[in-house]
Amino acid sequence: MRTVPRFKASARRPELGAPAASLLRRLVAGESLLVAGAVLAAAVLSSLAPPSKALASVGGAKAHVGPGAVNKVVDENGYRLAIRVSPNRAAVPNSFQVAISRGGKPVRKADVTVDFAMLDMEMGQQAYHLSETAPGTYGHAAPALVMVGHWGLSFQITPPGEKPFTVLLVDKANG
Repeated sequence: MRTVPRFKASARRPELGAPAASLLRRLVAGESLLVAGAVLAAAVLSSLAPPSKALASVGGAKAHVGPGAVNKVVDENGYRLAIRVSPNRAAVPNSFQVAISRGGKPVRKADVTVDFAMLDMEMGQQAYHLSETAPGTYGHAAPALVMVGHWGLSFQITPPGEKPFTVLLVDKANG
């Protein structure tokens, strides 16, 4: 807005040409920096991995647990679940256990499955069936937490003759 009138005026007064040219150089240099910054920002943002699809379910988590051994009690649909994960470390065998009770009595013969979903990056999910190891207590041991990071542990529970329900925990596993 200022350079064009100055360049036109410099035809009559040559001393106005140098400041107008200097201003134009500064404006072009500033715009070049803005364009370079925008290109750099686009390059950085496009190189980032997209978030895990499993991350969308985190809002419904009953609890955030870990790092370290987990011993968490949650209530869902009139049931009380005592969930234990030990030692809760990545890339080692872990013991996963859930004790289910209703009205203070153990719930026997339920169908219990736990799904493991990595929340920090996209990777396949793992699912394990938990066997009844004691009245109302279901467990399994496996190296399910295959890497350090945040995991979604989704317990699908179908009590005998009842509607199934799901309890989600977000776990942070360290190495």
